[in-house]
Amino acid sequence: MGIANDIVSILPIPQVVILFFLQNMRGSRSLKILKFLNSLILLQYLPRLYPIFKMCKQVNKDMLDLFKNKIARRQATSNQQSHIKMPKWFGIAVNIVGYILASHVLGAFWYFFSIQREIDCWEYACQNESGCEFTTSCVENTFRNITHIKNLCPINPPDATVFDFGIFLYALQSGIQESTNFPQKFMQCFSWGLRNLSSFASNLNSSIYGWENFFVVVISISGLVLFMYLLGHSQTYMQETDRRDGIKRKMKIMIEPKILPMLSDYRLPSDSDRDMERTIKEVVKLILEEDEDFIMENMFSILSFKLPDSHSKKEYLKIKHNLFLDKLKKVEGLKDKDNNVLEKICEHLEPMIYTEGSYIIRQGEPLDMMFFVTQGNVLTFATNNGGSGCSSATIQFIEKEKDSLYGEEELLTWAEWPSIKMSTLPISTFAVKSHKKVEVFAIKALDLQNVVSEFPDHFNTGHWR
Repeated sequence: MGIANDIVSILPIPQVVILFFLQNMRGSRSLKILKFLNSLILLQYLPRLYPIFKMCKQVNKDMLDLFKNKIARRQATSNQQSHIKMPKWFGIAVNIVGYILASHVLGAFWYFFSIQREIDCWEYACQNESGCEFTTSCVENTFRNITHIKNLCPINPPDATVFDFGIFLYALQSGIQESTNFPQKFMQCFSWGLRNLSSFASNLNSSIYGWENFFVVVISISGLVLFMYLLGHSQTYMQETDRRDGIKRKMKIMIEPKILPMLSDYRLPSDSDRDMERTIKEVVKLILEEDEDFIMENMFSILSFKLPDSHSKKEYLKIKHNLFLDKLKKVEGLKDKDNNVLEKICEHLEPMIYTEGSYIIRQGEPLDMMFFVTQGNVLTFATNNGGSGCSSATIQFIEKEKDSLYGEEELLTWAEWPSIKMSTLPISTFAVKSHKKVEVFAIKALDLQNVVSEFPDHFNTGHWR
């Protein structure tokens, strides 16, 4: 269907048909045949206009997607190295080109209809003259009296009482139909179409001819619709441009200066800082695309923001791997495990915030997660009687201890049993309480059990057989 459409729109089939029949047409019926053949040219515009409409629609969609960074994300997901870079005015320019093409098409229709209207007048004059015979041949009977046609089809000067050419009078008076200067003819029609499309046909004075008035109505509605379309998309592009400029300013002034100090708080190896900095910049930029009011305070604020696409998920995992992979390799019970196991655990580590004085783990209650403390101070203590009495409690204070994993010994042993249920979770023998606001990354007991079941060969296989 697409190839047939292209062939019809490119090949000058109607023009060849007209040239073939034109030289042999005679008689009054030949006027109607000529008008019919000319009408075939209009059909060629339909397969031409539709692809232009689809192109403009697709370009506008791609430009808006590009502004919202969706194309860039899709490229990163498919591991493509090329980047789409377009100037800010490109989308507006595409719509202006569409407006210009519409002006050209209307100008061409005006030129075509002026010829049709002149043929109508010839038919009218021939009907009022006995013995009138129409022919397109210039060979036979070259010398003829055309005074009658000039009287009944007055152009210079016009006489609307005899025959009203309406909006096509200027085309006949200017002589563009007889002209062989194609650039002059093209610009004349284009300028007419652009002027009247821009003015919504308000300056056109039509005759009482029905199709002419319909053409004026089409120009008026098309001008209004295209103007609103152009104005709407131009406004959208400007708003998106301003929004992206605002994001860039916020990244430069409020985000980028905070990244390296924040990374130093998490005690990452110095050789990973630059890689992490680039990753965090990319993730924060994606977050700002979704929420311009986002404020970066810590890793919790970044990783707790759920972005909708798979590319951002990969970036989140990259951040978690940098944060915790080396720490997990130091944990007893995990340091001999394969990287795939540790990366899977990292994937399930979710950020949590505990306010000042909140219990993260209570002594004597089921231990349903193991976690890293990444920000803030915690109190770790146990009581002899299992209660909350302070007189018999042994209290240990840990200041910003970020490399310790809490609850790993009990939960790892629990997760290695295949048929064990949540009702048999180990009971915590200690309590962990936030001294001030605390950020932790925790893996739930059920997620840990799923990881163990996914890699049974890396754990105590005797429990799984």
